[in-house]
Amino acid sequence: MKQFTQIRAELQEKAYRPTGSMSQLGNLVAQAFKKHVEKAKMSQVDEKKLTKMWGDWASKKGSALVLDYISKAEKKAKLEAGSITVAGMKGKKFGKFVKEPSYSTEKQDYYLLSNDFVVMIQGPTDAKELKQMTKAMKGSYKSTEAGTLDGLLGGDAKFGPGPTIEIRDTFGIIIDDK
Repeated sequence: MKQFTQIRAELQEKAYRPTGSMSQLGNLVAQAFKKHVEKAKMSQVDEKKLTKMWGDWASKKGSALVLDYISKAEKKAKLEAGSITVAGMKGKKFGKFVKEPSYSTEKQDYYLLSNDFVVMIQGPTDAKELKQMTKAMKGSYKSTEAGTLDGLLGGDAKFGPGPTIEIRDTFGIIIDDK
């Protein structure tokens, strides 16, 4: 039987997602971003570079992934296409990674997206439609508007008064110094 250290040495992974529960959308975004990070030279990753990587990735591929998820949730909730009027997430402007202390005996760095990963949408004002959309977006809940987030189609997403659906997850990544 192999020791854990032997198994770990044979792994090809350079970036890991910490365990814990996340929403369905949070899992999709975290896994896709982890794959993006693995393409970089791990020895050169720090808070600033990871934050820049997140901003660039979130404004292009991340936004497309979230918009696709919202579109599928609209169909699942049997709402008309385009019923979501405002959609935003913590991306280029509002997303920042912070290095957390690591208590691991391995050479790993733990980075956490400050103040969580957040996606907010506004649209259906009908209580029944809002409930259907919340149910279709696994892990979401009704919330108050955030003010401003990065828009999924570019620019800023400004949230006004009205019903808002939010997905919030703790978003961390572990970089292995291999």
